[in-house]
Amino acid sequence: MPARGEGSRMQPVRRIRSLAAAVCCLVLAACGTTGTEPGDDLAVADLYPPAHSISQAGIQPFMKEVEKGSEGRVGFDYRSSEQLVSAEDNHWAVKSGAASLGNILYMDSQLPLLYVPQLPGLFEDRDVVGASKAFWEYVRTNRQLQATFKEWNMRPLFCFTTTNYQLQFSDRSVDSLDKVKGKQIRAAGSILPHSIEATGAVSTDLNASEAYDAFNRGVVDGLSLSVTSMRDYSFYELIKSAVIGVDLGGFPVCYGMNLDHWKSLGPEDRKVLEKAGDRAVETSARRLHGQVESEIKQWRRDGIDVHTAGRDPELEKNLAAVEGDWVDQLVGDGMERKTVEGAVAQWKRLLAKHTGK
Repeated sequence: MPARGEGSRMQPVRRIRSLAAAVCCLVLAACGTTGTEPGDDLAVADLYPPAHSISQAGIQPFMKEVEKGSEGRVGFDYRSSEQLVSAEDNHWAVKSGAASLGNILYMDSQLPLLYVPQLPGLFEDRDVVGASKAFWEYVRTNRQLQATFKEWNMRPLFCFTTTNYQLQFSDRSVDSLDKVKGKQIRAAGSILPHSIEATGAVSTDLNASEAYDAFNRGVVDGLSLSVTSMRDYSFYELIKSAVIGVDLGGFPVCYGMNLDHWKSLGPEDRKVLEKAGDRAVETSARRLHGQVESEIKQWRRDGIDVHTAGRDPELEKNLAAVEGDWVDQLVGDGMERKTVEGAVAQWKRLLAKHTGK
C-alpha cells in the first residue's frame, strides 16, 4: 500500500500545499492539455507505477476495456508515478479538470468515511471479491460520500479494496502472534495504527524514506503490507519473516472522474465507462485474490519464513474495539456520531450481503 501517511487531520502546512496545488491544477487545466476537447485522450493522474500490482489489477485493464468498448472514441493519457501532480494533489487535479480522472487516495480529510475497508477483522483475503462489491455499493449509496463527491466536482468510476494488511518482520524469530507483542511496527493512516496496537505491537508512523532506513537499521522491527503489495516496495529485500491471517483490514482504491469531463461525453461513451467501472470492481479484486497464493510461494522461494496466525479470541476482541476508536476519532474531528456509526453499520450490512457472512 502507499507508503505515506493517510492521517485524518489536515495540518496547516498541508493546507498551504493544498492551496498551492489548487492554483497549479487550475493553471494546468487552463492550458487545455487534459482531454477536454472531443477526440482528446483523457488524462489520468495516478500515483502507482505501471508495474505496481494495484495499477496492473485495476486502472490498466479498465482503460483497455473502455478503449475497446468505445471503439477508440475514448482514449487515455496515463500519467503514472505522479507524472502529472504529486499523489497528495490528485484530487485537486481531478476537481479542477487538470486531470480527467485519477486515483483519489489522499482524500482522507475530505472523505474519511471512504476508509471503512481498513476496519480490521471484518473479511478474510478469500472474501476480497465480495468485500470489493460491498465497498462499491457502499460508495454509490452512502449519502455523505455522494454529497462530498458532488462538492468536489467528481464522479466515482470504480472502487475496490485490497486484500488485508498482514505483518512482516526483519527478524526471522517472529513466528507467531505472541512474538509480535512489543515489536515496533511501521503503520500509517488513521485506522491501521489502532489495528497494530490491537495485536500488542507498538505502532510507529514514518514516511517511506524514513521507514526503509529505520527498518534496515533495526530501529523498527516490522511493517504492515498486504500479501499482494509486498513485492512492490523496496522493503521486500529486508523481510525475513511474515505472519499472515491476521486480517488487519484492506485498503480502499478509488478512481474518480471530473464531473464536467464526464458530462462532456456522449451517452454511449458514458455507458461504456459505467460498464467498465462496474466490471473493474470485481476483476481487480479477482486479480488480487488470484495473486495471494502465488505471492506467498514466491516469498518462501525468496527465503522468507511465512507463518499463519491461528484463531485468537483475545485478538479478535481487540480488533473489534478498533471500530469504536475510529468512530471516536472522527467525532473528535467534528463529524456527527450518528453519521459515522451509520456508515459503519451500512458497510457491515453490505459486507454480509456480498460475502454471505
